[in-house]
Amino acid sequence: MKIDRRAVLPMAALAIPGMRYRSLLARIALAGVLACTLLNMRSAAAQSLKLDAPAPLHQGNNQVLIDSFVGDHYYYFYAEPGKFRVAWTFSGAQEGFDVGSKPSFAAVFNPKTAGSLITHKDGPTGVVYEGSVTQRTRVLVGVSPVNSKLVRQTTPYIIVVTGNVSFGNASAGPDPIVGTYAQKLMFSGEPALGAVKFLANGKILASNGGTGTWAAFDAESGIYTVIIGGHRMTLTLQRGRALVDTGNKTTVFELQR
Repeated sequence: MKIDRRAVLPMAALAIPGMRYRSLLARIALAGVLACTLLNMRSAAAQSLKLDAPAPLHQGNNQVLIDSFVGDHYYYFYAEPGKFRVAWTFSGAQEGFDVGSKPSFAAVFNPKTAGSLITHKDGPTGVVYEGSVTQRTRVLVGVSPVNSKLVRQTTPYIIVVTGNVSFGNASAGPDPIVGTYAQKLMFSGEPALGAVKFLANGKILASNGGTGTWAAFDAESGIYTVIIGGHRMTLTLQRGRALVDTGNKTTVFELQR
């Protein structure tokens, strides 16, 4: 598809000073140009790492952890005729080192419709977007982690959408835990599992011949019960990166790209 770059340029007027914010805004503004294509794409559950498949936000607190070693998160919701408000707040580093910078946030109409308006106000620990529309309009939201590719930092944040809005439904695709992982935490007295596949049917297969099972304990929080190698574990999915021990945050299985 040929992109009309002139359609992207007006979004620069929304930019907050800072190259990383403008970069994030440019990416989701470009998505607005491709809206007709994106509306037909499948959406993901929880947060999404894919600009072309943003995840639906839900009512209330959308609490997420973003990782500087993983990348951006993308979401969407629908602004209905009337006013809406999007509040994004973040707190200090939860894991890794505090590198002294902060994540960034942007929201754009996807696509912009006649009569739609949006403004933002920055604060020390977040930003608030307020706007109004005269017809149902999709709003695309993006969050970028701190700019730290050499030193890992994970940062918790919350998105709350209020006003005259509605929310999409997550697709019935595979659970986000499904994938191939490498074992990072060895079990005492037992051989390494090697490559470990978490299958969509709730089974686990290891390259050393071992088997196990997984089940969602709290899907909203990404917490799973995993049984393999004679061990029963409660693990949290750090989407796009790893499964970590829910208690001590030790990496147990690392996602293979």
